[in-house]
Amino acid sequence: MNLMFRNVSVSYRGKTVVGNASFSVEPGSVTAIVGRNGTGKTTLLRCLTGEKNDYAGEILLNGDNIKKLSHAERSVKLSYLPQELPLPQVTVRELVSFGRTPYTPFSGALSQTDREKVEWAIKTVGLEALAGASLDTLSGGQRKKAFFAMTLAQDTPLVVLDEPTAHLDAESRFAFLELLERLCQETGKTFLVVMHELPEVLQCARHIVALDNSSVCFCGTPEEFLTQRLPQRAFSVQIHGQKGRGYAVVPLRQVVMEE
Repeated sequence: MNLMFRNVSVSYRGKTVVGNASFSVEPGSVTAIVGRNGTGKTTLLRCLTGEKNDYAGEILLNGDNIKKLSHAERSVKLSYLPQELPLPQVTVRELVSFGRTPYTPFSGALSQTDREKVEWAIKTVGLEALAGASLDTLSGGQRKKAFFAMTLAQDTPLVVLDEPTAHLDAESRFAFLELLERLCQETGKTFLVVMHELPEVLQCARHIVALDNSSVCFCGTPEEFLTQRLPQRAFSVQIHGQKGRGYAVVPLRQVVMEE
């Protein structure tokens, strides 16, 4: 799934939220969007998913302008897991079944294929033992996994995630990052992910898009992100470590004090 943002700009009450953002997302890999709070990361996702249409520029999905796609067409091409999640009174399995809505008839009846996709998604996130549990009895991290399973059950070539590791404990966060890498390898899906934790980004992303002052200041690999000193320039931090063994973040002011 080829995705391209071309000169996308968004303004709100006369203030530029995103200015002339241009970048491409590599198919079959994880691309992370990073930046300080308020730099327009979630706004870009909202433009992509159709929540926000009053933007300038183009977003192209396999060469098609995303604005020209119907809701039905868009829902079989991309799925979206937002930051804020509702709490419907349903079981985990019922919630995950909602991901099959684009493929079901008006009655909502699931086919055998639909049911297989639902069970695969539940197993993939490790919630088989809780499939029959009510969503409101789960922890915040378990609910996040359930919603991610719903997103996977939608079975789209492009999966868009906004802060997917929020509310997960440390062990679950690393397990989630490993899962993303495995899904890319096994399914060929493309993941576009907004993330805040730079160590997690460096661990799982093949490409990074960095926003600073509401515009794109970097597009490239994690290695280029480090060698071009983006952590220092855009985030005022220094990063130590390496992929596979983990990374540590140190504020620049602490580095200066220690020197």
